[in-house]
Amino acid sequence: MLTYPVLKSQFLILLILALSTVTALAAEPPPLTRKILVIDKAKQHLVLVTDGKPSVQFPASFGVDPSSDKSKALDCATPEGLYHIAYKKNKSRFHRALGLSYPTLANAGKGLAAGVISPGEYKRIYEAVRKSRPAPHNTGLGGGIAIHGGGVFRYFDKARERDWTEGCIALNNPDIETLFDVSRPGDPVVIYNSRRNLYGIIRPFTRVRKIDGRGVPICPGGVCTYQAELPTSLGRTSFTIREGKGYGRSLQVLVDNADAREKPLLVLVDRNADGFLSALDSIRGPVADKARPDAIYRMVREAVIAALSRGDISAAGPGRQIPGFP
Repeated sequence: MLTYPVLKSQFLILLILALSTVTALAAEPPPLTRKILVIDKAKQHLVLVTDGKPSVQFPASFGVDPSSDKSKALDCATPEGLYHIAYKKNKSRFHRALGLSYPTLANAGKGLAAGVISPGEYKRIYEAVRKSRPAPHNTGLGGGIAIHGGGVFRYFDKARERDWTEGCIALNNPDIETLFDVSRPGDPVVIYNSRRNLYGIIRPFTRVRKIDGRGVPICPGGVCTYQAELPTSLGRTSFTIREGKGYGRSLQVLVDNADAREKPLLVLVDRNADGFLSALDSIRGPVADKARPDAIYRMVREAVIAALSRGDISAAGPGRQIPGFP
């Protein structure tokens, strides 16, 4: 038979264990809400996607050149692609600001290939990104891109103008206050233009396929290969873009089967990336057998737009090369 002192001792031990468990549970932080800022330049809005669902939408303005993807400093175009919030500024020239991580390595790789930045400038961007530091803003690519206030419309003399920034995304002041309060550094920002053809939509999200030991893109014969991958309603979808002087450009799309041992569901090759399938292009696979080639091409584009509108590109991989394509 257990004596009273023994029972009392066991009770105290159990009580201490129980209190320790409760304290540990209380100290464990609640799961973080996943927030993604999705901006469609064609629709002129910014959508805050929370845990995979749109939660609030704000009207937005862009650079004086609202249609182009930013490619160099002072072009007054808003960059497209995948970025993240790099910093928060409570007081700025235009109320409050959420600074973006432009330029990225994806921007730098394309800028180097196009001759917009020098190898030295590329190295500065590469080293900054590799060390998780802000990329320099004084290269040929420019910088200082942010989501800020100041109003969707601005008055210049008596003229009421939209798309008035030097490349930033402008919101109405009450909207930037709301977004500022719920956003934090590291939140992904997806910017695209749903009015473009498939090549134009996906290109900003691609990265150069090969780099050397110094991080410099490898482009044999001046032809660079860029790749991206994202989940779409069709399945895991990989994109390969090739560009270069004397080569032009091409786009290849591969939709994988859920069973990796099976043949791809769709392989599409647009040899001049114009958004149309001619006699020189090709399309094959089980998906391609269900409708006309041009309808399949439109379906792929719509699936990509739907994925971007959900912010799914933030989980994208590097992409996969189409089997048998050089």
